[in-house]
Amino acid sequence: MSFSPRYRALVYGSLIASFLVVVWGGIVRVTGSGLGCPDWPLCHGQFLPSLDPATRIEWTHRFLAIVGGLTVASLVLWSLIVYRADRRLLVLAIAVAVLYPLQAVLGAITVVLELPPEWVTVHLANAELLLAALTILAVIVRWPKIARERAPGWTWLAVAAAAGTFVLLVSGAYVRGANATTACLNWPLCGAPASMPPELLNTTVNRFVPSIDFPTNGAAAIAMLHRYIAAGVGVVVLLACIEAWRHRRDAPGLGPLAIGTAVIFIVQVAIGAANPLSGFSPWALGAHPAVASLLWCSVIGLAAVAWRPASQQGALVRDLIALTKPAIMSLLLLTALGGMFLAAHGIPPFGILAATLIGGAAASGGAASLNHYFDRDIDERMRRTRHRPLPAHRVPTGVAVWWGIALNVIAFVVLVVFANLLAATLALAGTVFYILVYTVWLKRSTAQNIVIGGAAGAIPPLVGWAAVTGSLDLSAWLLFAIVFFWTPAHFWALALLIRDDYERAGVPMLPVVRGDEATAWNILAYAASLLPLTLLLFIIGGLGYVYLAVAVILGGLFIAYAFRLLRSGAAGRRAMARAVYLYSLLYLALLFVAVFFWTPAHFWALALLIRDDYERAGVPMLPVVRGDEATAWNILAYAASLLPLTLLLFIIGGLGYVYLAVAVILGGLFIAYAFRLLRSGAAGRRAMARAVYLYSLLYLALLFVAIMVDSTLRL
Repeated sequence: MSFSPRYRALVYGSLIASFLVVVWGGIVRVTGSGLGCPDWPLCHGQFLPSLDPATRIEWTHRFLAIVGGLTVASLVLWSLIVYRADRRLLVLAIAVAVLYPLQAVLGAITVVLELPPEWVTVHLANAELLLAALTILAVIVRWPKIARERAPGWTWLAVAAAAGTFVLLVSGAYVRGANATTACLNWPLCGAPASMPPELLNTTVNRFVPSIDFPTNGAAAIAMLHRYIAAGVGVVVLLACIEAWRHRRDAPGLGPLAIGTAVIFIVQVAIGAANPLSGFSPWALGAHPAVASLLWCSVIGLAAVAWRPASQQGALVRDLIALTKPAIMSLLLLTALGGMFLAAHGIPPFGILAATLIGGAAASGGAASLNHYFDRDIDERMRRTRHRPLPAHRVPTGVAVWWGIALNVIAFVVLVVFANLLAATLALAGTVFYILVYTVWLKRSTAQNIVIGGAAGAIPPLVGWAAVTGSLDLSAWLLFAIVFFWTPAHFWALALLIRDDYERAGVPMLPVVRGDEATAWNILAYAASLLPLTLLLFIIGGLGYVYLAVAVILGGLFIAYAFRLLRSGAAGRRAMARAVYLYSLLYLALLFVAVFFWTPAHFWALALLIRDDYERAGVPMLPVVRGDEATAWNILAYAASLLPLTLLLFIIGGLGYVYLAVAVILGGLFIAYAFRLLRSGAAGRRAMARAVYLYSLLYLALLFVAIMVDSTLRL
């Protein structure tokens, strides 16, 4: 496909504009101007405030972000309207459409929370991902046919260099966020800290002192860890550049990108060394993050030119990802998030949240990979699974086993270090139960295999709850029970769809052993059991009336779908089984979304109303700890984050324009209410908090009604 010169110019312009935003963001961090505008989206309550140096720097960053946002929005619209037939451009345009507004939300959260290092790091990581998407887009429009060729084996180095550079960037952002930039006064070793007494400092001059040159704690250890990462990544980057130069005739642009990347990396190392050696002069502090982003774009460009989807490396990566069953993983992580948000009565701590998602993803992926190994004989006999990596003999069985074990080890280490032992033990127990009890024993021996084996899939909410609280209570076990009773209804609907496959493979699933009608009765029984369980969670878990309404409506629809499956004849049973299967996925996802995505804005508005009660009871709700204005900013940030999330559901969830229109209107009104709460004075804040609280109830109710109406209209 050829691209018009104007579209190419818009792609390049969007990349340059976004690059300038990121570079200026580095200047904001280096100069300590992150709170030059302590509010958001205005600055000191005005669009154009008085321009003292810190305010001028932060305001310029926001102005560049607005200009870049308009450029990126034009690019996304042009891509979707004119070039949506090109799948590469469509995927990248959607990614950019999500990442740019998310960057604005993360920027608001970072300012409101007064620059915590974790959120500063996430803010920069998202910006670099945006730059990566735009860089790949620029490569595609510059060399449109390049991605259809086959790549040699060395391209693994280019991809590894890109991944390593991203880790290096994130570690650098954390160094700045943790105020560890000036912790090491020498290079390449750390050297004595500035806080060391003069008499002790004199004894270490021109001497190697391990405790000083290789610190193991404090800010100096953080700074040195960044240097260790830079050394390892540097080797990979330079090797990738050497191989790219050797293969420069394989693809246009490969030679110049190889030279450019190597030069930029050497310049970046020199600037990094100049920081401590020049006493952290302003030019070195400002140039270091700017050149780091330039290096990132160059490495991504090199990887994009070198990498081809048709290569063996690409196939292996796809197969390793396929072994983790990412679709199932995403649903399990959603239930773990529900447990975390419910346990925290709001937003869990960032570190716990990240550790649980990373550890949970690794545990789920590891269990799935081991399941592939033990089920490979069954998969070979089933049409639905015969093309999986192991039955198709694309991946050796040993790779699947070690991949599964490695992921579980990573999961346990991450959870035990950054969460707690209970969460790590539960995640590992889930894997053991899934493999030994369900896969090896029950699946091959009884028609009730999925009933008992479903306990493995119900463990993630317990992991999420335990990660936050370090214990388990009745609400956590209710979440477990909901997933446990949901599992048979979901999998038996799938079993009705592929009954012939299970019969051919000799797997005693319920439709094979008891027949279709008995299976439909069992699906109805389990669907009906979910309704009282979800109502019990409302009573015991302290959830609001909107959750109650959503639970009742979703549960009623599940029962209705199951009843229609039971009443359908043999001719229509397959179609109804598919409908029940798909609805069961939607049911669990929406039920847990009701628990956590809407929770912060809703409960913080309620907390503003009854702040005195929380203060009297000693409950550290946000208004008590941070004050009314900070709470109002957080409500606005989360209300704003709901809009791209609901639009993402339209894009990937197959919903129609009725839902889209309702989601946009409801989301816009939620943001407007939150903004009015922020602008209200102390006298009117209580009344506006009540309005936001009541509207949040209406918002979620109408959003789910829109989902159901839209789905019904398209049946």
